[in-house]
Amino acid sequence: MTRMSSLLVGAMVFLLSSVVMFAHSSRAATPLGNAPTYTIFATREGLVGNRTANGHIVQPRDRFVALPSPSVLSPAGSNQYQVRITYKGQSTIAPVWDVGPWNIQDDYWSPNRRYSDLPVGLPMAQAAYEQGYNGGRDEFGRLIGLPNGIDIADGTFWDDLGMIDSDWVQVSFLWLGNDPGPVQSGIAVNSAVANASIEPPVLEEGAIGVDAGGAGYAAHDAIWHTADCGFNGSHVWTYSTTDATLSENWATWTPTLPTTGFYEVKAYIPACGDVAATTAARYRIIHDGSIHDVTIDQAAAAGTWASLGVYPFGTERTPEVFLNDVAGDSQRAVRFDALTWTPRTDITPPESQITTITRAESGFLIKWGASDDASGVAAYDVQTRQLPNGAWHDWLVNTVESEAWFGHTTGHDFAFRARARDWAGNQEAWHERATMDTIGQ
Repeated sequence: MTRMSSLLVGAMVFLLSSVVMFAHSSRAATPLGNAPTYTIFATREGLVGNRTANGHIVQPRDRFVALPSPSVLSPAGSNQYQVRITYKGQSTIAPVWDVGPWNIQDDYWSPNRRYSDLPVGLPMAQAAYEQGYNGGRDEFGRLIGLPNGIDIADGTFWDDLGMIDSDWVQVSFLWLGNDPGPVQSGIAVNSAVANASIEPPVLEEGAIGVDAGGAGYAAHDAIWHTADCGFNGSHVWTYSTTDATLSENWATWTPTLPTTGFYEVKAYIPACGDVAATTAARYRIIHDGSIHDVTIDQAAAAGTWASLGVYPFGTERTPEVFLNDVAGDSQRAVRFDALTWTPRTDITPPESQITTITRAESGFLIKWGASDDASGVAAYDVQTRQLPNGAWHDWLVNTVESEAWFGHTTGHDFAFRARARDWAGNQEAWHERATMDTIGQ
């Protein structure tokens, strides 16, 4: 069991929660639609005889939960804030009477959550455990050993849900909306997304599409799940994993393109399904010139065509997109649906700059980058000159790297500038002046 619980902390959090609950009472009183539901890893609270954050003394076979924020802490004996928990067909409602596990300031169910760089519904502890977020540690600097975002008291855990060990459950946050009832499939979907009105997906004019299950699509003969939404009314999905050695599911999309040139690749992300979508699906785009890996937050892109970028397609390689079940999280849905290739024209050169110069040993680490409106950056040239009056000289030519070490420079300062070329052959002009130098570094 990993949570911050003591008489002192409980008293402090109880006082804080009273203030926060008053400030949020108007929002909680006017829920709209069904309460959002997320799949959360749950652990057993235990701690019989201890005092919770709201002052309750934990009883044998008690019924309540702990969430990692005092903003939703119910007063002792009340059900002001409740959650519905569903586990393998069994479902129950329990009040929030304690704060934890791990963190005490992670309102991960809130659209305005503290950790705004994480998606809503993903506990910070889970992100730390699975993705190394915050160095893999909680708010107190402890190394996180489980991805749990909820603690469940013994009576709720054993008797109401029939749980034996820590496991993934479906949690509906009832102060945020109407009770959606038990999750019928036993797996959670974000109800806010599931209930949204999503227009049926259509192909952009001129786009070449390959649908999951259609011509040009190939998939490994593994266990797949089907959901009744997506392009042409359905899509398939599989569970995500962070361990490549456990990967079982993969698929490829191979289009027949009418001409060579530049195409924007897009993936349709369905907005329904029995499992909350992954936040880090990893697409691999195979095209002339290179292979690119692109990570897409499918949960955030639900109901849209997510762009995977613009790339050159010709005769050197067979165009293809590869996707498997290895993602940046686990036990979420990786959705496989239609992909499109749409012709694009690129006549504008990239815009580049030196981004950082950092002293390193007897020289400097130089970093640069560029943005491009269509086909993407293909290569860079980088020049340098000795200050104050040296001439410009080529340092790196036609490099695909975006950083390099420059030295030995003891006693001297240098200026740097870069230019970039895109895959359409557009090349920007050299900047007349240096974009960054080593003075003061």
